[in-house]
Amino acid sequence: MRETGYMATQGNVNWGFIGAGGLATTATAQSMHNAKNATLYAAAARDKNRAESLSPKIAYDSYEKLIQDPQVDAVYISLNNDAHLPWIIKSLDAGKHVLCEKPMVMNAGDTITAYEHAQNKGLLLVEAVWMLWHPRTQRLQELVSSNAIGSPTNYLGTFTFDSVTPGNYRLDPTKGGGALYDVGIYPLHALVALLTEDTNYTVTTAHSEKLDKQVDMTMKAQFNFDNPQCKGSGAFVASFAMHPSQRFVLKGTEGEITLPGDQAFTSYNEESKLTITTKGKTSTEKFSAVDPYQSMFENMSDRISGNGGWLPNPWQSVQVAKIVDQAFKSAEASGELP
Repeated sequence: MRETGYMATQGNVNWGFIGAGGLATTATAQSMHNAKNATLYAAAARDKNRAESLSPKIAYDSYEKLIQDPQVDAVYISLNNDAHLPWIIKSLDAGKHVLCEKPMVMNAGDTITAYEHAQNKGLLLVEAVWMLWHPRTQRLQELVSSNAIGSPTNYLGTFTFDSVTPGNYRLDPTKGGGALYDVGIYPLHALVALLTEDTNYTVTTAHSEKLDKQVDMTMKAQFNFDNPQCKGSGAFVASFAMHPSQRFVLKGTEGEITLPGDQAFTSYNEESKLTITTKGKTSTEKFSAVDPYQSMFENMSDRISGNGGWLPNPWQSVQVAKIVDQAFKSAEASGELP
């Protein structure tokens, strides 16, 4: 990273995109271009034409060339899941701050390793769980932390759909495929972000339906959670083979919060709602259409520039990774994973 970098550009951060796949081409590149304090300076893809399609100032046909560019302050990684950890480490070693698509890495041990490496380098490492920057998610955190529904006692989170294209990396176990990694991350992050760092999560049962004994097409799990302030149970469902649905229901000792509709975790440039029931009365809060990707890039750019900026705590990613590990272990013990 440049010694004066973002300070020299008065708060504007030069970003490099590692990967120019579907997410970058359909959403995140434009979000970066719209950001008020960030520039999509460079992009890299094996096919340079794909990198150029993101309209960066400079395009590369090599990820290595991008991270060695002294003009790049931070990188956004949107590669296949199995490639995340190697390029996180290489980017940090090159002096770049890192924002990496979820799941950031494939297990809790690697998650801890990655964050420790970033800390040792004095650089930021953030998992790009974009829904966390949505105003509705922020409002959820306010409601739960203020005991609006009392102590949480029960949670249900589902993210399911049935339209994965054959040949997609999501169906390839060597590339970190599977429903839990791809969409199960969302309902887990949604809950972990609401509870305290000292919360313990214990997966009690997990069942997986596989595609040719390769990846989990559906993962269903039940778990318990407890901390000094609350004790409860929960369940989540992640699937590539079920009717499209996104559900969030959090019950407490004094009420319930739901996210109505089927965009509980992926509201993007559209209005959204939150419903809270307490003392027998239900009210609905509405949220204007926003681009959480843009907010994510702007907040991280602000943090890099020393201008504030909200970022999730690393322990949240570690905690989610631990739950994922438990779910896979439980499903494997039941004989439902190879």
